[in-house]
Amino acid sequence: MNILVTGANGQLGNEMRIVSIGSADRYVFTDVTDLPGQETIMLDITDPDAVRAAVREYRADVVINCAAYTNVDKAETDVDTSRMLNANASANLAAAMKETGGLLIHVSTDYVFNGQATTPYTEDAVTAPTGVYGQTKLEGEQAVQSSGCRYIIIRTAWLYSEFGRNFVKTMLTLTATRPQLNVVN
Repeated sequence: MNILVTGANGQLGNEMRIVSIGSADRYVFTDVTDLPGQETIMLDITDPDAVRAAVREYRADVVINCAAYTNVDKAETDVDTSRMLNANASANLAAAMKETGGLLIHVSTDYVFNGQATTPYTEDAVTAPTGVYGQTKLEGEQAVQSSGCRYIIIRTAWLYSEFGRNFVKTMLTLTATRPQLNVVN
């Protein structure tokens, strides 16, 4: 199986590189930046023609969309970039997979909800994002769902890994420099 991974140089994409080691499947890792020591195909997923061409060229049976604009606070003032990466690019990937009959695995977020639930969210829970990041991720989900492509949407929260910035690394740094921390529950 041919698997094309977007956002391969981010936190989740780098973990996908590790998962792919020894796999019988053929992985193609794409991003808009190079990562020293890693083979990366340049692909701007905001360009629908480039996405269609890459899906065809690499005969992608599956696309795993690990790319996203994830700076939640900055998204509030960088709305256009957040929408371009989280919504429009997702629509481009879905359209390309619709054309080929492939499967799109789209990684989304719990920020599509308002965070007020007192029990775990179910797949059919009502969405109600409270900020631009959540809204644009929801728009991406909706674009995937309405595209007619085969898809799986995974909503996750707080990715942790040795790569990039994340909550665990932040807490380790803060505990080394502060006597007490206040953390949202």
